[in-house]
Amino acid sequence: MNFEERLRTAINLEVPDRTPVVPLIYQFALKHKGRPIVPLAGGNPADWHKIIQAIEDTFDDLGGYDAIYAAGVTWPISSWRINSAPGNKYVSPGERGIQKDFSVQYEEREVMTLEDYDKIANVGWNEFLREYIPRVSGISIEQLDTVEKTLLNIYKKDAEKWRVRGIPVMSGALLISCEMTLSLVRSLPKFMLDIHRHRDRVKAALEAMTPDFIQNTFTDVKESGIPFVTFSLERGSGAYFNLKTFEELFFPELKKQVEAFAREGIISVLHMDTDWTLNLPYLKELPRGMCICELDSTSDIFKAKEILKNHMCIMGDVPASLLSLGNKEEVIAYCERLIDVVGKDGGYILSTGCECPPDARFENVVAMIDTAREHPVPRSR
Repeated sequence: MNFEERLRTAINLEVPDRTPVVPLIYQFALKHKGRPIVPLAGGNPADWHKIIQAIEDTFDDLGGYDAIYAAGVTWPISSWRINSAPGNKYVSPGERGIQKDFSVQYEEREVMTLEDYDKIANVGWNEFLREYIPRVSGISIEQLDTVEKTLLNIYKKDAEKWRVRGIPVMSGALLISCEMTLSLVRSLPKFMLDIHRHRDRVKAALEAMTPDFIQNTFTDVKESGIPFVTFSLERGSGAYFNLKTFEELFFPELKKQVEAFAREGIISVLHMDTDWTLNLPYLKELPRGMCICELDSTSDIFKAKEILKNHMCIMGDVPASLLSLGNKEEVIAYCERLIDVVGKDGGYILSTGCECPPDARFENVVAMIDTAREHPVPRSR
């Protein structure tokens, strides 16, 4: 099989010739090639080509793998109509007391007001952004539009380079889930209080956001030409909220979006950081063979296989701690277990548990990739 065939076979819940391996590598690549670890699209624009080159060189140093999680220097976003909310900022290593070789940090602040829920409910997400973006960021809609189009052009050019090499790119749009978007700019403590004190207002805002998030994703996928949407879902899990809240407020909007994308042939990559073990049964209500359940090593990936077998492709979940602190033999043993158990009967992509840490041992990352190439995929008898 070629790279595209192998990836599609796993997504289609079938058994490929070998397990596809798709690590999420960005900060690791920058440190490996001696580049400063900066936020996505951060730093000096004149250095963006060096960031892209570092990722390409690291790909080759590792012997290659089956797909690129995301191309370019940022995510594929086509305009100011974004499936997230600006207002907070990334803090680069070396700034504000953070070690230079440490991971990028996110500074969360309360930049959205309680009244903003009502504005979203009344006018929808995109119209809300027209007023919100200048208010919290100090930049105009026109300025943001210019920036996003510039970044998308860089993304498309880099994605084309991978296409020429025969390497698929797995992100054609980015969608931060509705609840995570609100929690990031309202702040998590305030959002949790709002869920209890102003539940109806939060629910109305979530429902009003969904149609615009769907349309924005369609636009971004059309512009990128890549039929995958990266769906960031960290703050909807059972690690944060009880199942009643998930079932009433969060899952209905997730389901509407995934079903809309599936009807258009778009694969939803459900990037599920934090522990989603309690929520896994709900995923069986999502379209079969049109999603990837991507776990970060805090969810029980073996339980996920039991629940989602023959319904949804699973991706993950070599832990950051194992790649940084373990040895080669331990990495190989864990990857073989993942392939033997989660990869049985197909529907599995070996990957890092979220992003490969910048301090991962190079030999451990190589061991993960080589195990996917060398360890046979189990098949039913």
